[in-house]
Amino acid sequence: MKRVLSVLILAAVAAIAPIARAADVGLALQPGSKLWLTGSSTVHAFESTASKLNVVFTHEPAKWEATLPRGEAIERLIREHGVTAIDLTVGVNGLHSGKDGLDKNMYKALLAEKHPEIRFALGDYQVGDGAKPVEMAIEAKGKVTVAGVEKDVAIRATAVREGDSVRLRGDVALKMTQFGIKPPTMMMGALRTSDDVAVHFDLLIGASQPALAGDSASGGR
Repeated sequence: MKRVLSVLILAAVAAIAPIARAADVGLALQPGSKLWLTGSSTVHAFESTASKLNVVFTHEPAKWEATLPRGEAIERLIREHGVTAIDLTVGVNGLHSGKDGLDKNMYKALLAEKHPEIRFALGDYQVGDGAKPVEMAIEAKGKVTVAGVEKDVAIRATAVREGDSVRLRGDVALKMTQFGIKPPTMMMGALRTSDDVAVHFDLLIGASQPALAGDSASGGR
């Protein structure tokens, strides 16, 4: 009788183990992910790449389909609104344009010492069909905080399944003055940057172990 009971207990543990392992799956930013800013000035266009990029994802455990390959599971999670939060952080001093003078003026304009991070927090999103079966057209709303000023933003993006991951690409147009920032100048005002900037992102989202409720990862261009 004891032997039979032991066998039953082992069988129960074996049946539960895959479920427990599946429940540990989280989402994480994969290597190769990048975010950058573009703008223009009276002299030339500029581009600043984020070397300090961190993203924390939160999703509903019940909407993770462990029986699917991971790329399909992530796609399904997004389609069924299973991603409940995305918190993205960019280190201001990690933005690099390749021009030291421009970078220093940018850090000063963005009040880097007082507000060292730019943040984005997802509010909600809608998913439509993309041009391909594995592609999703996403319209998201959220809040961006720059130099301590928070503003609502709308973002259009495209998510495409790539193997075990989903690649999220998009951009959003902003104005520096929206956040109380005076566009930087150089050479005693001879070089003036435009008020208009664009934030571009190319994020590769994959699965990770463990940390289901919120998995932090970083990546740079």
